[in-house]
Amino acid sequence: MSRPAIRWGLATVATLLAEFVLIALSIACVAVYSYAIHTGEAPEFYRAFARVSAPWVSLLAGGPVFFLIARWIRRRTASAALGTVMATVGLYLAIEVGVLVFCPGDSSGALPFAIGGFVLKIAGAWLGVGGVTARAFASTTA
Repeated sequence: MSRPAIRWGLATVATLLAEFVLIALSIACVAVYSYAIHTGEAPEFYRAFARVSAPWVSLLAGGPVFFLIARWIRRRTASAALGTVMATVGLYLAIEVGVLVFCPGDSSGALPFAIGGFVLKIAGAWLGVGGVTARAFASTTA
């Protein structure tokens, strides 16, 4: 049994793209909240809101973001898609675990969000690369 190929350059770019998109979505959430929903507060209020809302944004948007990135990778390199997508998820999780462990402050409240978000991101990536459907179809046609 041969190991699937991994395109590390593409996995690195996809990891950075996922980080960028999730950070941009978190910024957009705070911007909408501050300009349209709850206006007129001090900047400290919105910083506190950003600390509270960022884990929710990552939890809710992480799965769909990784699903779309996995679909993009699958279109670019079908033969190495599964390995590349799982490498992307691994790189992303390594960055996020490093941030949780090495950043100062109490991150115990973020731990359930992180674990739930990791599960949803892995599931979204796996489904985006083909997940159940591609394998089930391949096994019935063989």
